[in-house]
Amino acid sequence: MKAFWHLAKREIGLLLANKTMILFAIILPFVSIVFFSTLLSVGVVRDLPIAVVDMDQSSISRNLISQLNTTPELNVTVTPTSPIDGERLIKEGIVYGLVIIPHNFSNDLRQGKQTTVVNQYNGSILLAGGLENKAFKRVVGTLSAGINIQKQIKQGVNLHQAKVNFQSVGASNHVLSNPYTNYSYYLNTGFITMFFQLFVILTTIYCFGSDLKYNKGEQLYRISNGNLITILTGKTLPYTLWFLFVGLVMYFSMFILQDFPLYGNKLSILIALVLLIIANQSFAILFIAISKSLREALTIGSGFTAISLSFSGITFPIFGMPLLMQWMSQIFPFTHYFDILLDQTQRGFPVYYSLNSIGILLLLCIVPILFGWFKLKKLFLKGEFLHRI
Repeated sequence: MKAFWHLAKREIGLLLANKTMILFAIILPFVSIVFFSTLLSVGVVRDLPIAVVDMDQSSISRNLISQLNTTPELNVTVTPTSPIDGERLIKEGIVYGLVIIPHNFSNDLRQGKQTTVVNQYNGSILLAGGLENKAFKRVVGTLSAGINIQKQIKQGVNLHQAKVNFQSVGASNHVLSNPYTNYSYYLNTGFITMFFQLFVILTTIYCFGSDLKYNKGEQLYRISNGNLITILTGKTLPYTLWFLFVGLVMYFSMFILQDFPLYGNKLSILIALVLLIIANQSFAILFIAISKSLREALTIGSGFTAISLSFSGITFPIFGMPLLMQWMSQIFPFTHYFDILLDQTQRGFPVYYSLNSIGILLLLCIVPILFGWFKLKKLFLKGEFLHRI
């Protein structure tokens, strides 16, 4: 026990004396929380700039432009004289969409003919392009409905029946989680915690790697009387407790300051936070064991963290991935933590739905260390990396 406390005190002193550790463990975690909280503070995309080419120049076409402009998602900022000029604006990134109102637009509508309003948008920018197209369809649908209903009223059909004739089947949408479609609630939940785990991994790698880089591994082995568990717990516990505090600050920012939804079990997301920290520390220790240098371990750790975002389902759903990739996604602690966080915050699921993810996180706290156990022993007996870079 004395060796454990000696290592823990030694690690706290090293943390406060090392500029790199202060950067990884203290400065950057709080900077990332502030950055992402500010970046998506609005939460909902508004006023996407679009261009409109009005070839009709009629009262009806101006009404359509007015409706596009009053839609919260859109803002008509440019009215080019030709479609070619409008397409150029999209390619240059000045606008996200181009609406082209054709000649004889109003005359065709008065005569009961079908007319087409063209919408061009940049499909490579999925979020902005999808929102622009969705808003455009809603405006055109509303305009078409109004014209159709007015025609029926002129033919003697009452207003209620005209609405039924136009849309005989109604739709009633009930959004069960994130009903405000607030992007901050979903994206920030992932981005902030992903960067949080990045700093956990890098800090843990550096705390072990700096000793091995400067041939101090054998000294640790002597202090612990050859007990590898004492070395691992003594060096990681101060950072576990510190990052738990950082995680609580992160939760305070999300659920108190930014008022993220929290409909589920609060204890479960606290447990998930602790397990995420320990699981990432466990993987960091494995990366130390399999690496030949501190630089290599840091490279593996940062790469592991970066791809975990893609495998978590935040950018692309896991069930849409190939089967092999679905299996691989289970290796990453962030996948299971993100499931728990969404289930117990926005979805409001009963806690037993998250027990499977909690169980896997527990396994990921233990299995990586078991895989690297014998290599770790040899590494600390040797006292240094194979390549001290």
